[in-house]
Amino acid sequence: MLTSKKLSLTATLLGSVLLFGGCTPPLSESRQDGQDNAIESAVDVKSADFDKKKSKPYKQTACQNDLIVEAFNAQRSDVQVKGCGTVVKVLADDNEGSRHQKFLLKLTPVTESNRKLTLLIAHNIDLAPRIANLNTGDEVSFYGEYEFNPKGGVVHWTHHDPAARHQHGWLERAGQRYE
Repeated sequence: MLTSKKLSLTATLLGSVLLFGGCTPPLSESRQDGQDNAIESAVDVKSADFDKKKSKPYKQTACQNDLIVEAFNAQRSDVQVKGCGTVVKVLADDNEGSRHQKFLLKLTPVTESNRKLTLLIAHNIDLAPRIANLNTGDEVSFYGEYEFNPKGGVVHWTHHDPAARHQHGWLERAGQRYE
């Protein structure tokens, strides 16, 4: 029979294994208030469409644009970021090689540090569903990889990685997640 001390030690060790064993989301994906991230991205089971090629309903994600501004100022690339913005221009799809839906975002809320930044979102529509009827003025949240450029940067890898070699990403608009 296990004593309460042994149970406590076992729970502590198990928690350490989970924390340091890669079973937790990356820091950029964790909640700032310390609550489980699963709450924020829980699927509405009643209306969910579990087909991976279709979007899924999700709760809206809070903007976390500070890391994007820091990466831009340091001219850093290959940075996993979560953020949100307003669509300022919908561009033609890139159909060379892997097809990508492309659009430009201004980070929201607009602040002195990000007011000049424009992000190009390059969303692979061979691996994830496109955002249908995307228009200027739409609010979009994203999780993907940031690449620096002098105009603000590019965010790509906003989809799942079928080979599981890269962090999965996503886009959200109007309560729908596209991954």
